[in-house]
Amino acid sequence: MKKMKNNKFEYCMNALHYCIYKGEVRLYENALNNTSKYLRFFSKLFGFEKWYHRVAEKNINDTEGRKIFFDKKKSFSIGKANRIFGFLYSGYPGLFSFILGGLGFRFFEDKYPLLNIFLLGIPIGIGYIPAYRAVFTKDKYLKYYKKFEKKDASWHKKWKWITIAFFIGSWIMTAMGGAAMWGILLF
Repeated sequence: MKKMKNNKFEYCMNALHYCIYKGEVRLYENALNNTSKYLRFFSKLFGFEKWYHRVAEKNINDTEGRKIFFDKKKSFSIGKANRIFGFLYSGYPGLFSFILGGLGFRFFEDKYPLLNIFLLGIPIGIGYIPAYRAVFTKDKYLKYYKKFEKKDASWHKKWKWITIAFFIGSWIMTAMGGAAMWGILLF
């Protein structure tokens, strides 16, 4: 029974990470396509059409060069997806972190700055461990990515909305934590 719950949590965390990664891939693809359009326009405008056809098109369509942006193991997209996932997941335990930090500042003020830092960081650190183990240990996300790519469009649409809700919820929890810390410090 416990293993089943862990698999559901692991599945959900990897699905969220996958959706964040796909969003980053779309973002980079749009940026590369728009850059290509602007290069083409300005090369025609300034008379560099030969250069564009010789150099720019070769580089734009280079599959090895595109791995820098879109590779699932090491790329800009996966690196940014990892950071965004970590930031968003940290928003949920961040509520408790801000409350403990506010209590620490309230009762100990600046007498023990290291204690205040620990009170702010420990809930986020402890809360992030399950997500890290579910997604990043032994690159589990790569195994799940293969499964997720085979899913139909309705699955992708559903998880896209769940990811958006996760994103909004994280910001709300962070804001609530900041408000709670502010309230504790004022009263």
